[in-house]
Amino acid sequence: MTGPTLRFGDAFTSHMVLQRDVPVPVQGDGPPGEEVRVTFAGQAVTARVTGQGRWTATLAPLAASAHAQTLTARTATQRAQCRDVLVGDVWLCAGQSNMELGVTMADHPDRALALADQPLLRLLLIHKSSAPTPQVHFPPAAGQPRWTVCTPRTARRGGWGGFSVVALHFGARLVADLGVPVGLIQAAYGGSRIAPFIPLWAQRGHPALDADAAEIRAADHAARSGPHPFTPYQAWNTLKPGTAWNAMIAPLTPLPLRGALWYQGESDVGDAGPYAARLRALMVALRRASGQPHLPVYAAQLAPYRYASDDDLLALWAAQQTATRGPHSGLACTADLGDLNDIHPLRKAEVGRRLASLALHRTYGRADVPGSGPDLRAVTFGPGRATLTFRTHMDSALRTLDGGAPRGFALAGPDGQFAPAVVRLRGVRAHLHSSDVPAPTQVRHAWQVGAEPNLTDAGQLPATPFLRR
Repeated sequence: MTGPTLRFGDAFTSHMVLQRDVPVPVQGDGPPGEEVRVTFAGQAVTARVTGQGRWTATLAPLAASAHAQTLTARTATQRAQCRDVLVGDVWLCAGQSNMELGVTMADHPDRALALADQPLLRLLLIHKSSAPTPQVHFPPAAGQPRWTVCTPRTARRGGWGGFSVVALHFGARLVADLGVPVGLIQAAYGGSRIAPFIPLWAQRGHPALDADAAEIRAADHAARSGPHPFTPYQAWNTLKPGTAWNAMIAPLTPLPLRGALWYQGESDVGDAGPYAARLRALMVALRRASGQPHLPVYAAQLAPYRYASDDDLLALWAAQQTATRGPHSGLACTADLGDLNDIHPLRKAEVGRRLASLALHRTYGRADVPGSGPDLRAVTFGPGRATLTFRTHMDSALRTLDGGAPRGFALAGPDGQFAPAVVRLRGVRAHLHSSDVPAPTQVRHAWQVGAEPNLTDAGQLPATPFLRR
């Protein structure tokens, strides 16, 4: 009779990228009690297989390397290997359908596929699945994910029209600018709300999170005397809190990451009240699970679309902005990339490139790369006017993307009735005037569904919509 097989954890396969510059826990299964010796890049570390058949051996920090190497695990009688392993930066790309949308579904698929001829870019597509409790392995019914070298053929494979086009453009930009291997992990579930991506232990600090935690605990308690109540739920509109995390993220942990991208929110429009708290909880979960308390998490703003109420989308925008304020997070503007008649706008290359600019600027310290468009820093009001001061790319002067007049600015007084404002740009300031608002107390910029912003600076990225009182 043969015993348990020595194997690596599901996140460790040939063609993968290991995260540089941090300790790397390498996990797997094996015969309980046996010693496992792991070798890679001149290192040799050992671990003992637990009674549950699991082992973890931690490699010391590794320097970036485009040289293909072999990761090997051995016991006295067995051996397992991952070949063609590179060392660089690993990014998790998660969310719902706009992150899931593949390279053949967006605008100009030929351009995306041309970028996909990139041996330093590696892809891991996590299949959509859910589970009632945190899993060590990806659910077998969803299929075993495998790292692949990014090529036009592999980029087309699987998913919704192939690998995420947003992630592909993001990763290709990083490889081009940094010259190091980049691994992209796609874990997107079309139609999912944010709650299924938040584990039980992060569901706290807001009444909605507390309610989700109570629902999970009640289901776990019911499972003691019968089937788990969350087990049948697989469709996007029936996913229960924590279940996407359990099946799609938990098996990855504690794989080190360089950062995470989040493109989601369509299914939470209309319930924006708890969204900021939920997005913060997800950030906390990703940072704790990866063992990196300052893990960067960058989100894509929802693009404009005619939801049941324009106010519902604006409330979600406000929640996204609130949640992504901070030194290790940010929001990529997409207000000019929407399609009011299509919840899946096709201009995804720009979304990926803007997320890459954000990461290059904030995570990699590239001052020459704009992290965002002009960022509002201060507002002063006067009779019939307002002066807005922005932080701009390399302190450059404000301008417009199309050379025309700045669009989408309006002022309102205490009655809340907005009137369009005439705008004059001077350096990093915008001077607004409206004869219809004698005593303004509020200003907005593109804070309307369908109002495409054109304010920019030398970085050529649009300013994010805002409402300031």
